[in-house]
Amino acid sequence: MTYLTLRSALAAGMLALMAMVSADGPTGTLVVSNMNDNTVTVLDVASGRVLATLPTGEGPHEVAASHDGRWAVVSNYGVRGKPGHTLTVVDIMHLSVARTIDLGSYQRPHGMAFFPGDTLLAVTCQTSKAVLLVDLRTDVVVGTVPTNGLVSHMLAMSSDGARLFTANMADGTITQLDVAGRAAMSVIPTAKSDEGIAISPDGSTVFVGSNADSIVVVVDVKQGQVIETLRGFGLPYRMAVSPDGRRAVITDPVRGEIRILDAKTRRPLSVIAVPRDSLVATAEVPGSPSPEGVAMATDSKWAFVTLQGRNRVVTVDLERGTITRYAPTGVWSDGVAYSSRVVATH
Repeated sequence: MTYLTLRSALAAGMLALMAMVSADGPTGTLVVSNMNDNTVTVLDVASGRVLATLPTGEGPHEVAASHDGRWAVVSNYGVRGKPGHTLTVVDIMHLSVARTIDLGSYQRPHGMAFFPGDTLLAVTCQTSKAVLLVDLRTDVVVGTVPTNGLVSHMLAMSSDGARLFTANMADGTITQLDVAGRAAMSVIPTAKSDEGIAISPDGSTVFVGSNADSIVVVVDVKQGQVIETLRGFGLPYRMAVSPDGRRAVITDPVRGEIRILDAKTRRPLSVIAVPRDSLVATAEVPGSPSPEGVAMATDSKWAFVTLQGRNRVVTVDLERGTITRYAPTGVWSDGVAYSSRVVATH
């Protein structure tokens, strides 16, 4: 085989591989919050193209998408000295802000999750030590559930909505909520300054990250206690479990890493060191790309992680443990939500 023939064959093989990867790649839409810009970026997953940049309230932190993929809700946490008290509702298919929900006296909304049916939203209210229940048909807070914990920041919900937990940062605890009874069902000690939290789809296991101790603890819900401690993190900031319950993803802005674990055995599968080029001056962790927010695709094959230190969001192939795409966001990209719907644009 001549050199030219060999090179042509290699080129053809590479093109075929790229076509195969592209054909098997994820589709859908991402909504990313930009804390410094007071906006969200809406992106096409397949191409990485920005579809729209939409205004929010001040200090947009987390984003939650409805199960049917039609809506995204952004928690406007506010800025220093000016607590936020609103939610921005994004119409994904029409690439527009549908409305703003004013929570009134309830301040510092943060972690969120849609209950099955997509008419009721759970939102942590940090200053009230409670989770708000917001009816999205009327945009009214129809109930509150006390957490009995200080600084209830993030929450995690099982896929059927039956189990809901908050991470209480100032207490080093998590609270299991009885939504129907509007009460704290149990408070479980975990670790200092616990913020990141994720739950297995069946609600049996909760992962909790400690900012102070640089560990992730695993809680058995039935036993009501920590059964395992995972070490070797810098700051296990955010985490998510795939819908099929097979994999867990943990972001670590201090180490600049994205970790993929077997969610059942907690065995490490991949550690992705995010490249440190193109860092921005607003990087929260100097010298780090700061992987932070994480969302899972509904097919459990892909994760999407914001890079606060690069103003980007990346697509992660969970099987191969690799980054397959970078896409632009606004300044200080933080929360991210995934919709399986593809927005038709002209």
